[in-house]
Amino acid sequence: MRLCRMYKRLSAAMSNQSRILVTSSGRQLLTGFAGPLLIGMIAVALAASACSGEPPETRPTGPAGVDEWAVAQPDPDAEWLPVLATQDLAVGVKRIAFSLDGLGPSQEPPSVRVSLFALDEDRISPRSVQYARFVPYDPSVGITAHGHANTSVSDRSLPIGSGVYIVPVRLTSTGLWGMLLEMSTDDRRESVRLRFSVRERQAAPRVGERAPAVDSRTRDDVSSLSELTSDPDPEPGLYATSISEALSHGRPVIVAFATPAFCHSRTCAPVLDAVKEVWREFSSEVMGIHVEVFENPGEPERLIEAEAFVAWRLPSEPWVFVIDADGVIRYAFEGAMTEDELRSAVEWVVQDGSD
Repeated sequence: MRLCRMYKRLSAAMSNQSRILVTSSGRQLLTGFAGPLLIGMIAVALAASACSGEPPETRPTGPAGVDEWAVAQPDPDAEWLPVLATQDLAVGVKRIAFSLDGLGPSQEPPSVRVSLFALDEDRISPRSVQYARFVPYDPSVGITAHGHANTSVSDRSLPIGSGVYIVPVRLTSTGLWGMLLEMSTDDRRESVRLRFSVRERQAAPRVGERAPAVDSRTRDDVSSLSELTSDPDPEPGLYATSISEALSHGRPVIVAFATPAFCHSRTCAPVLDAVKEVWREFSSEVMGIHVEVFENPGEPERLIEAEAFVAWRLPSEPWVFVIDADGVIRYAFEGAMTEDELRSAVEWVVQDGSD
């Protein structure tokens, strides 16, 4: 009974980590204490043998019967360390993005097969198996040195390296989920287990909800576009109308929240470029708005988050929303997004509104 109690306490303590990387090829996760972690894991494994809880067939075990979803085995030879780029994970259909730390801009990205698991229900049989799509980014995109006057979601964004992998998933329940990532090139193979928590409801506005009608700033409120955006090549048409005004016009709207110069993940600039290209194609039918994440981009030493960004409850950046003529959100993209993805979404909304 004492061992059983120890198992439950250790398990509870370890479950407080919302995102934990478990590598079968090795490489310690974003923590700097692999030694204590391993000791704790071994203690959990020993204590678990005294409990009569979960049936053994629901937990894949490796050497010495250790749960493969719970143990990180350091391996100095591991080349790639996955980093979860999507933060707002809730029940429903979601695009999960992740990058590979260690993948240089001159390297060929490995193919990545993703097996999705609902860890609280079944750690053996995956819910889905598919290959992730790699979206490269220009290595010249950088981050302007800056500081924040308040705590910013930008501080929590993680760098994406040379690009991101995107995989669509259906998350059917709250709790602990995991992805087995099997990465391979012509001369190398590695596998990594990445686990994360799923909430009942995401923080950001959801698809199917009405878009929040807030008074975002426009070009009429400033003397120069540099007061509205950190984009070095802004599209003036994206600053002509506020969100609340656009929603009252009875036309589809693209709303992008991004900070090209101060984006820690470096995804904001390419995402905003995609928004500009797609909006120009559909400008006669669709209204477009860019909201800079910070209300004072001209003061990089003391950035303050914009009121419209805060009002939309966005836990990360960038975000792009495609809203129909009735003001209902039909598509929402967190983080990395391609021009083709956005174009397809806008085409669908425009066509649906014309029927």
